[in-house]
Amino acid sequence: MAKKVIIMGGGIAGMTAAHELIERGFDVEIYESNTKYVGGKARSEDATVGPFNNIPGEHGFRFFPGFYRHLSHTMKRIPIGSGTVFNNLKKTEKIMFARDGKEPLTALVHFPLTAFDVDLVFKTLNGAPATGLSSGEKALIKEKLFQLLTSSNTRFNDEYEQTGWWYFVEADDNSPTYQNLFADGLTKSLVAAQAKTMSTRVGGSILLQLLYSMADPTMAPSRVLNGPTNEQFLIPWYDYLLTKGVVYHKSHEVQSINLVGSQIINITVKDEITNTILNIKGDYYLLAVPVEKASTLLNNLITSRDPVLSNPALLAANVEWMNGVQFYLNADLPLNDGHIVHSNSAWALTSISQVQYWAPNYDINMATGGLVKGVLSVDVSNWDAIFNGKTAKNCSEIELVTGIYDQLRQSLALSSTPLPANMNTIVVGYHIGSSLKRVAPTVLVNEEPLLVNVVNSWGLMPKSWSTITNLFLAGDYVRTNTNLACMETANESARRAVNCIIDASGTGKPYAKVWKLRSWKMLMPYKWWDKKRYTKGLPYKSKYPWWLHVIAFIWAILCIIAWVFLYLFTLIFGPI
Repeated sequence: MAKKVIIMGGGIAGMTAAHELIERGFDVEIYESNTKYVGGKARSEDATVGPFNNIPGEHGFRFFPGFYRHLSHTMKRIPIGSGTVFNNLKKTEKIMFARDGKEPLTALVHFPLTAFDVDLVFKTLNGAPATGLSSGEKALIKEKLFQLLTSSNTRFNDEYEQTGWWYFVEADDNSPTYQNLFADGLTKSLVAAQAKTMSTRVGGSILLQLLYSMADPTMAPSRVLNGPTNEQFLIPWYDYLLTKGVVYHKSHEVQSINLVGSQIINITVKDEITNTILNIKGDYYLLAVPVEKASTLLNNLITSRDPVLSNPALLAANVEWMNGVQFYLNADLPLNDGHIVHSNSAWALTSISQVQYWAPNYDINMATGGLVKGVLSVDVSNWDAIFNGKTAKNCSEIELVTGIYDQLRQSLALSSTPLPANMNTIVVGYHIGSSLKRVAPTVLVNEEPLLVNVVNSWGLMPKSWSTITNLFLAGDYVRTNTNLACMETANESARRAVNCIIDASGTGKPYAKVWKLRSWKMLMPYKWWDKKRYTKGLPYKSKYPWWLHVIAFIWAILCIIAWVFLYLFTLIFGPI
């Protein structure tokens, strides 16, 4: 008889675990509190514009970097039409840094493959003085990037875990422009993090992953979906899981996890539709809810049995707001073929004009009878900063929306497509993510904040297994190689939990694939040298003995030869 796994939470982690388990012959049930949507914070959601009430809105826009290997692997196994949902990803070409009072900076986000790409690279390099950075600041950025590239894993895991990104890049000693572009720019565009508190281990690792994918001509470093997330990704996934036999219970709120001895005997769930209380029993239990919810379910009895499970309560204190607002426009404004970082916006805005990627898969113009022709989706990452005398959290609804629009307009004023001064001349509607609840006219609460990786948080993160023999964990607060609050981490953590369940069950089923982060093997001699220094208690130093440069040069030639052979093999025979 097949073993039954009860999954608490139907976000990316829960759905990934269900996918891997059901394909290995387990019985799987998911209990999810949301009454309508699947996929957790990754979902899109219905918005109302004029008489239309099913226009796509979202918690925040979806971004699929090239280093997302786990999620990509899953997407390639979700059928839709004659292909898979992975085929619904479209690469973006450029990233724009929009700045108040200055022309935007635009850079290619992938390896230059065409004459146009090469021309853009040279224009970017030739226009470098327009960044406003001094020559010393440009040199410092290069120095810090080289340090990240050549630091050993040992230094990353220890020293950089304890070092805030702001201090690593020496932001205090440099200009506001440097701080906006290199210090704050990275953290606020990736996650709702503060540069002074986010660890260099996380910020540096993710920056390197982005650079590696940009330097690889076989990869698309930046991808977005070719339509709303639900239609192009989550609903096909949900349908596939149901056809495979997963039982997905919406509107079911997990209220408690019940422990007797060293095992969970059942969980208590409230059916929000019938208002009934249910005790649900399985062989194994996977907790796949966000950290702030997990911390309330891991009660004193559970944490006394496994003290590590008290750590999610500590991690839950490290959450910030990163929520989306969508502007529905009466004209399509493809401001940039990719994401826009509004570098010195008070509320740390990032945005993307979406309709350019949706056609012909989703025609919002037709869906709204010509009312909506463009969608500008904006993420707000700093809700505590002041703009026009108020924080974003303390604004009324109209103050929030107009404040966001004004910051967008100011940063794009010198772009080739500036926004009109009067918002109402182009905006026909807007949507604020449903996780933001207004408890008073100028007071917001956030039901779905985002975990941030502050310094020294790695030691608090639990693993996918516990000393409670049938309880397992998945989510972006669980230890993974990716180690960032994102869909990739959720997917990887679920795979790790599935492997633990397979191991505990003794079924002998194949383990789910887990990847390490990429690294440039040609830099291994320098990393080896740094590890030797670190084990002696020495700081990082980029001055090397002459013989190490000789070894590194020979090693780099061998790596390039190996890469060329691998590339040719892949072209002829397909991916390994």
